[in-house]
Amino acid sequence: MSTGRTAIPLFFNSPKVQEWTTDAAHLPFLDYLDRTIWSPPNEKGSRECINFQLMHQPCSYMIAQQANEYRNGEDPHYGDWNRALEAGRNYLVGRDVSLTEFARTHRSSLNDWQRLAYQWCLANPSQALVLRARNGRLIYEIKKRGDYVEIGLPHHDHGGEKHWISRDGKTKILINVD
Repeated sequence: MSTGRTAIPLFFNSPKVQEWTTDAAHLPFLDYLDRTIWSPPNEKGSRECINFQLMHQPCSYMIAQQANEYRNGEDPHYGDWNRALEAGRNYLVGRDVSLTEFARTHRSSLNDWQRLAYQWCLANPSQALVLRARNGRLIYEIKKRGDYVEIGLPHHDHGGEKHWISRDGKTKILINVD
């Protein structure tokens, strides 16, 4: 007996695509943009498409990869989320402000390319991304650093010196401004 329904194949379960969904660690960032990358299943078994929204959008940055200065994305000194947050608070506002208040007042949302870069850095902890704005004004460096991904504008003459950290891939907290 036919139910009148058509079976829709789940492409992310196919062997070829499964290779990309479970190990994107060897994909260059530009190849990463051109593929549908699925996250690991969450506690409910659902997968999220990591880069669907960006697949057809033009990228306004020139993108390069380089070795991450933190071996395998680990930083023994400031790789701990709380330690980095505390250092940022102490530097920007002082110890009198609670970490909770500091995080609340210095938090902002990641934009689309930052979300994609976050996921890529988790999959490629030994690599860092360098994004140069086509107008030359901004140069971002994004890399895994222990418990979090750091998004930085490390050059005074290309956007100032600012650093944000993210551990959820949705929001970032400003921890350094020079």
